[in-house]
Amino acid sequence: MCSLALAAFIGTEFVARFVLGLGDPPLFVADPKIEYLNKPGHYHRFGHIVHVNQWSMRSPDFPQSKASPNELRVLVIGDSVVNGGAKLDNSQVATDLFARDLATASGRPVIVGNISAGSWGPQNELAYLEKFGTFDADAAIVVWSSHDAWDIPGFGPFAIDQPTEKPILASYEAFRRYAIPMIVPPSSESPAHSPQDVEKGVSSARKLLELIQSKNIPVAVILHKTQKELNGAELEGDRALAGVAESLGVPVFQTASLFAPAVRSGRSVFFDDIHPNAEGNRLLADLYLRVAADLLAPQAVRPDSSGAPVPPPSPGSGGK
Repeated sequence: MCSLALAAFIGTEFVARFVLGLGDPPLFVADPKIEYLNKPGHYHRFGHIVHVNQWSMRSPDFPQSKASPNELRVLVIGDSVVNGGAKLDNSQVATDLFARDLATASGRPVIVGNISAGSWGPQNELAYLEKFGTFDADAAIVVWSSHDAWDIPGFGPFAIDQPTEKPILASYEAFRRYAIPMIVPPSSESPAHSPQDVEKGVSSARKLLELIQSKNIPVAVILHKTQKELNGAELEGDRALAGVAESLGVPVFQTASLFAPAVRSGRSVFFDDIHPNAEGNRLLADLYLRVAADLLAPQAVRPDSSGAPVPPPSPGSGGK
């Protein structure tokens, strides 16, 4: 019996670790101002690589300041929509795709800083930039969803999906993090928010954009809609966040411009109601490039007659 139990245990652990890809979750660290951050490290999850650099970004390692004046740097700031999550390899995340696209379009070395963590809101994002700075950025793109207008840090205990250390066993993680919620599903109701929450969230959104502008960094806002929202009316949070951006002269873009036609055509671009899958991240990358063309032109990229970004003319080529 003991040998059978041991064999069953080893088999379960093998399946959990090497078939399901558990046991090495991306970790989090607490921060007194930001609330929490991704812990720097190289993780293997669900067969994917999740790399978090020294700045707690889901981006390649890079120094705080530019290595060369010719280097282009763009910050993409947001929550789990920007982060991509552990269901995607770093190479599939929109910021990585965008970095490669922008390098091709501009003919210059490119760094894209993915400043994000699951469930972050404007206050978390503002605190991050106040702590780490803006990394010599040439442009910044802020991605918000309607609920970000009232997403206020709680500074409470971490959730089950925000581990601070690796589990001893992959099978234990499978049971605690995935099996139990299937048996006892968590509440699907959105937390109630007060007018004070909206006031704090919108105020932080304004301060975030003002901070970026104070560094003379061109910035744009992208509003991301869930699947349920794609066919619905404009929401309270969208209106509030768009109003803040527009009052500061910040251009506002919508993921619906690319996601709605894809969904109507039957394409699968979401993992769930809000998170883009690999194909959805490809759409996000396309939108980032379109936004960057507006923010950086004529410095780096400009649209050609078809609307696609192209490199600017090189010195001495006769271009104006």
